[in-house]
This record gives sequence, C-alpha cells and structure tokens, in this order.
Amino acid sequence: MSRAKELYDSALQQFKNENTDEAIRLLHEAIRADSHFPDAYEALGLLYFRQKRLDEALDIMQELARIEPENIMAHTNLSRIYVAKGLIEEAEKEQAEARRLSWKSELKAKIQKGEAVPAEIQDEAAAQKRLEEKIQNYRKVIELDPKDVLGYFSLGTAYLEGKMYGPAREAFEQAVGVNADHTPSYLGWGQALEALGRTHDAIMVYEGGVAAGQRRGDIIPMKKMETRLARLQKK
Repeated sequence: MSRAKELYDSALQQFKNENTDEAIRLLHEAIRADSHFPDAYEALGLLYFRQKRLDEALDIMQELARIEPENIMAHTNLSRIYVAKGLIEEAEKEQAEARRLSWKSELKAKIQKGEAVPAEIQDEAAAQKRLEEKIQNYRKVIELDPKDVLGYFSLGTAYLEGKMYGPAREAFEQAVGVNADHTPSYLGWGQALEALGRTHDAIMVYEGGVAAGQRRGDIIPMKKMETRLARLQKK
C-alpha cells in the first residue's frame, strides 16, 4: 500500500472518530505524498464544505478538476460549492459538465462490456455531440468576427438548448452589446436570467427588449417578452 493511501485511510478513520481537523491534516499529507490522488482531493474538499470553509473547498475541487478534467464528482461538487457561495451561473456550468461526463461514461462502459446501448442513451449522446459541435462552430465564427451579432445569438441559443444558462446569459448579453436593437437576443438573455433565478434582472432585460422590438417592429419576440414580463411582474 502506498504512503498516500495509508494516510487517506487514516484520515477516513479519524473522520469516523469525529476528529475532523486531524482528518484534514492527514489528507493534506496524502496529497503531498501523491499530488495525483483524486480520492484525497475529493475527501478534503468535502470536509471543507461540511465545515462551510467554502473558499478552501473550492480551491481543492478546482485542483481536482484540473488534474482530472473528466472526474464527474469534481464537477458535481464544484456545482454544490458554487450554489453555496451564491454563484448560480458557475454552478449551472459545472452541473452541465457533470451531466455531459456522466452520459459519456455510461455510454463508454456499455460499449466496453459489449452491452446493447439503450436508444435513449444513444440519442442523448448523439444530441450532446451535435450540441458541442454547434457550440464550437459558433465560437469559431465569433473568433473570426467579434462583432457578429448572429454568432453570439446562435451561441446563446445553443447554450440554452443545453441548459447551460450561465454561458447562455453571457452570449446573449454580448450580442446585445454588439447590437442594442437585436430583439431576439433580449428574449434569450431574459430566459437565461429567469432560469438562473435572477428575476429582477430578467425584468429589466425584457423591458429593454420590448423597447428594442418597438423600434424595429420585431413583433413576435416583442410579444413573447411582453408575456413573460407580465408574468414576472405579477410575482
């Protein structure tokens, strides 16, 4: 048994004995003994989270995600930490990444075992791949022309499709920054903000979008925003 594993096992025993501080010390030693020991990072991050030491928990989980980018629990726990810190957009992004990695892992495991892959998993994996390709293509469009409002709008729409509301909000906001009269981007921006629980901000965006729609005569997105605006204002 490696030194890092011995320290990790001792840390778990200390935690069971309610000696959390000693468990944390041992986990740090385990990481120093093996800087690529994912179980130690995850356990340490969770102990910090239990103690509400959120900044320290965040640092540890971010390091785990750095050394193991496809570690599902790293992204799942990052989402939990961000929620606790009130950083909803960052939490949504990590949750989406954890969901993507989970689909990928499930599909890979079934293929390796020679099992039949359920149609829903195949469909989900194919849809996820198409979505990732769309996102990459729209990013390339923006790289070629940072003033392409349709590029930002399309990117935001793809993020909305994938329920990645934080990146969607950012893309739509950039679209409006390029063209303050692009009514459909206001609609997408407001929808992303609603999904993030930012009702007041969504109201402000919809109000701006309705004004833009009136200037441009964009009836359909304007009417959609008026409906959503009225519903939010009633709340």
